[in-house]
Amino acid sequence: MRKIMHSCMLIAFIAIMLIPSRKAFASSDVFLSRISSNRIIRRADDSSPYLKKDGTSILIDTSDIFTVYNVPSDSKISYKSSDESVLTVKAGEEVNTCEYTGIATGTATITVKISEPVFLFVSNTTTLKFTVDVTPKAVSVSFKTKKVKMEVGESRHLRYTIRPSISAEVPVFESSDKNIVTVSSKGKVSAIAKGTAYITARISNGNSDKIKVIVSEQTAKIEAPLKNGR
Repeated sequence: MRKIMHSCMLIAFIAIMLIPSRKAFASSDVFLSRISSNRIIRRADDSSPYLKKDGTSILIDTSDIFTVYNVPSDSKISYKSSDESVLTVKAGEEVNTCEYTGIATGTATITVKISEPVFLFVSNTTTLKFTVDVTPKAVSVSFKTKKVKMEVGESRHLRYTIRPSISAEVPVFESSDKNIVTVSSKGKVSAIAKGTAYITARISNGNSDKIKVIVSEQTAKIEAPLKNGR
């Protein structure tokens, strides 16, 4: 019996030695794939799991998801919130995704652990972190001015104020006449044709504000006369 056990241990040892070192043990390269100073450090061969960004912000009572990339197919992945009174987490419906929900104002960090089995009880573990700022929903929105003048072909971002100022909510913008003025989801206005239109900014509680946009034709550029006929 002792000879059999000794033979099994010897075979197991030889098998481990034959496996590439980066698969047999959690190598220094794998540990370098972990988060450091809130930035994602990836291995040079880009084979380790990673996140496309290290954090974001959401509103209370809203949810979002993030995806973990380069996860080996046979790995186990887990998600944990540093403060469940601020942010709750669960595995998303899609593979290797995490769904997080804002509960109260504050900041929480989601720890992602990916465990890749290698041999018997040996596994490589990669840890990533994702920080989420949970902010209150806005209660009011107002433009910095009530009227703005633009020329055809001109574009600019409209300045507005959200209250409370710590809210990360972005208003929904709408133009009263897209033939005259268009507006992007971030409040960038583009003058299309001569005329007058209104841009409305609306937040989730229904409050809104509007600004008048007056568009005129482009001003003709007059070139300065050349001196001495040149």
